[in-house]
Amino acid sequence: MANFAQIYFIPSAGIGTLLLAVLALSDLAAAVTGLAASVTATGTAVAMRLPYAQRRTGLFGYNGALTGIAFGALWQPDPIFAAWLAVCVALTVVATAALVRRELPALTGPFVAVMALSWGMLPWLELTSRVSSATCDVGSPGFMFCSVGQVVFVAPLVLGLLTWYLLALWNARATVWALAAGLAVWVILVVLASRWPSMAAQAGGVGINAFLAALGLGVFGRRLTMRLTGAALAAVICVILGGWLTPRGWPYFTLPFNLAVWIVLSATARDRQGPRADDA
Repeated sequence: MANFAQIYFIPSAGIGTLLLAVLALSDLAAAVTGLAASVTATGTAVAMRLPYAQRRTGLFGYNGALTGIAFGALWQPDPIFAAWLAVCVALTVVATAALVRRELPALTGPFVAVMALSWGMLPWLELTSRVSSATCDVGSPGFMFCSVGQVVFVAPLVLGLLTWYLLALWNARATVWALAAGLAVWVILVVLASRWPSMAAQAGGVGINAFLAALGLGVFGRRLTMRLTGAALAAVICVILGGWLTPRGWPYFTLPFNLAVWIVLSATARDRQGPRADDA
């Protein structure tokens, strides 16, 4: 169950179980496919003989679990769906393990990669789309709580708020600051969207990716200004990618979050290494 919690950088099976329960309340189908994908990812990690300690914290399985949730939220299950999902989950484990060996943060990069591959193969896979009417109200400050839940395709505000509360139980400080950074980005987005209405179309992606960027940079120990910078950068990337990909019918999922965090981590790596070298 730690696979579900690790999506939010939490190495806890208990929190993961509660997050799965919240997901089931929102979308039972997505919860079922997410659980199946999580089990498949863990089995793949065991078969690859990856380190037990890292398997136990969900490090190798969270991208697979997130892939299963996305599949269940977006498409209706059938034999091709199940077979392709198993392939994608296995690929996320292999990719995550390769990045971990090189001491690179995988984030949700493997998830984004297999979802992009799946999107490109839709004409051959012939997966049937699911219709979902669940959305977040962009005009309300509660939008940020809703966005926290939408990371795992949980849309109702009340369940998004419950998701945020579960995250805060584990690391209140990082979660609160991530929400604050996301809220600041939301205010800027609302102001800009009043002048350029087309930007409102990217609000959902901005909310998800800005929150994740701030949360992730907090977990990696970056100071508050860098978390806010990462959230703002993720928002800018959302707008850029949205303007390019949305007209073509391609979603960008959590790619902006990955790019923003990788950029900020790379830019601040030398600053963090410097003090250690001086101390030595």
